[in-house]
Amino acid sequence: MSNGITSRETTLSALFAPGEELAMPPYQRSYSWSDKEALDLLGDLREASDADDMHFIGAIVVVRAGQGHVSEIVDGQQRLTTLTVLLSVLRDLEEDPAEADRIHSLIGDRGRPMLGEEARWRLSLNHIDGPFFRATIQDPGSTRAVLDEPGESESQRRMTRNAAAFLKELKALDAETRRRLFETIATRCAIVRVTVADRDAGYRVFRVLNTRGKEPASHDIVKTDLFERAGFTVEEADRQSRVWAEHEARLGGSAFDDLLRQIRFIHDKSTKGDLVSAFRKSALGKMSPREFLSGTLPAYVQAYHEINTGDIAVGDHTEPVRAHLHRLRSLDHHAWRAPALHFLVSRREAEGEVLDFFRGLERLGFVLQLVVSNREQRNKRYRRIIDVAESSRKDALFGRSGPFAIAREEARKVRERLTGRFGSFGQRRSLALRLNAAIEGGSTIEPDADATVEHVFPRNPSPDSHWMKIWPNEGTHRDLV
Repeated sequence: MSNGITSRETTLSALFAPGEELAMPPYQRSYSWSDKEALDLLGDLREASDADDMHFIGAIVVVRAGQGHVSEIVDGQQRLTTLTVLLSVLRDLEEDPAEADRIHSLIGDRGRPMLGEEARWRLSLNHIDGPFFRATIQDPGSTRAVLDEPGESESQRRMTRNAAAFLKELKALDAETRRRLFETIATRCAIVRVTVADRDAGYRVFRVLNTRGKEPASHDIVKTDLFERAGFTVEEADRQSRVWAEHEARLGGSAFDDLLRQIRFIHDKSTKGDLVSAFRKSALGKMSPREFLSGTLPAYVQAYHEINTGDIAVGDHTEPVRAHLHRLRSLDHHAWRAPALHFLVSRREAEGEVLDFFRGLERLGFVLQLVVSNREQRNKRYRRIIDVAESSRKDALFGRSGPFAIAREEARKVRERLTGRFGSFGQRRSLALRLNAAIEGGSTIEPDADATVEHVFPRNPSPDSHWMKIWPNEGTHRDLV
């Protein structure tokens, strides 16, 4: 009895043969290999080429092609994308047109516009990265200008960084060495091609394979778990995957993970333990996966983008709220983002509260930076804002005994710190930016700007310097610098 799974050994030239088309299904995670991983692969391939030996790439799992003759890749996206980048660089360095065409035959078929034939590609990425990948990597000659196309998302930047790394390494080789390397890639890379019967089976295999081997990002695991719990049909999974990919492209992979950590903190008030399992118990314990994906997550993505960039619009209060956000972003800790996210998602429509909220949050953030060094104590203060914000009473949030109130003892400690030392450069810079906004004629400078903290006192004054006569003590001199 067949289980719908077949496997056979093959080579890259057979996998990328004319007529073969491989595509990434929407639920696959975006390209994630670093330049170190890419160069490690190149190093392995060069060793195999120098020794005239085989190199085992591993298993590539695909869903059997249907009527359109396009097979979907369940596992192997990272390796096949990286190999395509490498082939594209080898092609663009090849001076012999016939050899360049031979290499390009593993990348795609050139279009013939006069005959109405479009270019066809052996490998197609998702709808966000696919057009960029074709224009920047797969099109003949495109990798020569790869440094001019940094990309708009993390996955696109990884593609161009890896192409640039390959270009640097391969330029140092002579033409004959590069041709031997291509022969190794095309004919001596051993691959096991595993074919499954349908997309449902492919989705199940994907879930198993992507929780082992190279550790996927937390948001990739959460996404797969959400889709399974939601019981999506293939069409629903496709649609939701496109939306998820747009969220990831907008925020970036690491920021997406951080957003999930913030949502988890909002729901269970904790930062301890594994993010994925804790997220399931906290956020997903209070709403259905479909509700989270369709309503809650998009609202949080929008709010996270606003607080992470300061690009927010709140009517008449837009400019002062942006100023508060820019100054919050300069702090040397980031725990303030959880209450900011919670407020924007749950109460931003409350008239007259938005400006008060961010004014109070900024004031508290600077106080905590200056006088509370314990991370858990800071988190406790920010958790209280979330707890009280869940109340509908405005006076509970902004009253004298509310979570934004500064105790007399805390105010005294702040005054002392303002006349003392600041061991952290981050604290010095954020305070300088804040003071620049407070002085007469000053303005708010975004923390991403190239503003620097300068000192007037020279770092190495000569012994007979005027400065050394005024401040002869070495300790005082070090503090002032």
